Amino acid sequence: MRALHQTHLEDGYPARWPDDPADWLSPPDIEAAWVLERDGEILGHVCVVRRTGQRAEVSRLFVPPAARRQGSGSALLAAATSWATTHGLRLVLDVVDDGGPAVELYERLGWLLIGRRTAGWTTPSGIRPVLRIYRAPATSS
Repeated sequence: MRALHQTHLEDGYPARWPDDPADWLSPPDIEAAWVLERDGEILGHVCVVRRTGQRAEVSRLFVPPAARRQGSGSALLAAATSWATTHGLRLVLDVVDDGGPAVELYERLGWLLIGRRTAGWTTPSGIRPVLRIYRAPATSS
């Protein structure tokens, strides 16, 4: 978990560091998860949680800053979308409105911005950030 904590210190994700990072990575409604690693180094993580009906959500997607721009985020999203397609699920995700690199990744991969909403959680400074809501490209379902 030390590597995860270092990632948080570098880029502030998650906004509120969990008391139990391992538990945070495995929410109770998890359907599937992937860890990307190379030579024993963790390059990223993502999980999918079931929502209502045929909808599922990408969750806990992170790639440490040192591993970005190497295809890690794309590979993790590809694994999640492939799994969702196989299970007849349509993926959505949310990201903070000012999540620059993440927003760029989702839009480059064809995820469609379908709305914005205020988060149900607050940052350590007490702010409820605006979240962008994305839907997976139509070809992935």
